[in-house]
Amino acid sequence: MLDATQALTVIAEIPPGPPRALLQQRLAAIAADLDGNAIFRPCDLPDTHFMRFVILDDLRGELPALLAWESNHDGRAAEYLAAVARTAPAITAVFECCAGYPAQGTADVERWVAWMLAHAHRAAAFYTGYRGVPRRAVVNARGVHDAIREVLDRDRHALRGLSRSDLQIQIRERVAARHPELDLSRGGPEGDDEPRWALGKLAAVAVGLVLLPLVLVVAPIWYLLLRRREDRDIATAYARPLFIDPAVRCAEDQVTQNEMTHLVDVKPGAFRLATLWLTLTAIDAVARTWWVRGELGGITAIHFARWVLVRDRRPVRARRHRLLFFSNYDGSWQSYLGEFIDRAASGLTAVWSNTRGFPATQNLVLAGARDEEAFKQWTREHQLPTQVWWSGVPDSTVQNVRDDLEIRRQLAHGLADHESETWLRKL
Repeated sequence: MLDATQALTVIAEIPPGPPRALLQQRLAAIAADLDGNAIFRPCDLPDTHFMRFVILDDLRGELPALLAWESNHDGRAAEYLAAVARTAPAITAVFECCAGYPAQGTADVERWVAWMLAHAHRAAAFYTGYRGVPRRAVVNARGVHDAIREVLDRDRHALRGLSRSDLQIQIRERVAARHPELDLSRGGPEGDDEPRWALGKLAAVAVGLVLLPLVLVVAPIWYLLLRRREDRDIATAYARPLFIDPAVRCAEDQVTQNEMTHLVDVKPGAFRLATLWLTLTAIDAVARTWWVRGELGGITAIHFARWVLVRDRRPVRARRHRLLFFSNYDGSWQSYLGEFIDRAASGLTAVWSNTRGFPATQNLVLAGARDEEAFKQWTREHQLPTQVWWSGVPDSTVQNVRDDLEIRRQLAHGLADHESETWLRKL
């Protein structure tokens, strides 16, 4: 669906003193009991896949502390925020600790939505492992899968001896009779986005062909400027063995999934900022057209990930723009970073070589992340503890979600025996 799996990032300044202390206290209480606390429950948010609250501190003390709210949701931002104001008004308890927050909070829906949109930052690049699939479809598909298992366990003797195609028909009829709340229709709540992906690919190719002459003219000049800067860059010498912030490490590996919040300064100068923007724009375009079937450059563990440019708006000459990265992924931190290095080192290097302290890079995409220990140490040193993180599917991997969707989709169709055999294996 066109409006499913959207990225919203709201960033607001936190005044020092009592507001900061109150915010930390409330976030800690929310994190301690996500579904039962008396302040704000993330599960009350409508059509939300993942969300987090995280405080972005500047260790150099030059920039104000910020509160970032990352939400991976369905629907257009304004409509989603209006729904949040109606169904989860307690979110005011978090944002009222921020500077300039409307006095009426969510009670004045129009003004609240306007304030949130004014503080929203567009994702420079956004990826999801099940793009275009609304949360209700994910939940429905999981329910269908569980119902099928229930039928197989309960009616094993009655179903024994049926052909594979007849078995599928019997399963569908029994699930429909026992669970009328589940959607077993052919279209289903996830819809069919294949035509849109095909059109997106054609559009991307067309734009690439139009821009090709300009690229051929500009590329040699850009490359010379890049090499000059790479020769001057100073890469940080990282300590070994790997140091891990205890506040970050203790929050990891609690459930099937993990999260990462990463913040780093962009290298100074318009050239690096422009190169970073172009790289992220290219990644975003490919993620919206090619990487739509559960893998990002060969990485299959990512539910949602985004890069956000946090620009320094101060009226000073030497501005410090920062790059914020959010990821919701499966498995351990070590396996996740290892998969990044093995399968997407060039893409990682192309992005983060434009930020401070990144391991030495050549030609934008070479070296860099391939220095595994240095890359992991650099990642850890800029990784922030996330105060509140919530997952709408805490016990499902990306592959689980995609398998559930495929199982539900195929249950709604009549399958031949050989197709039914493949379908049954997924169960």
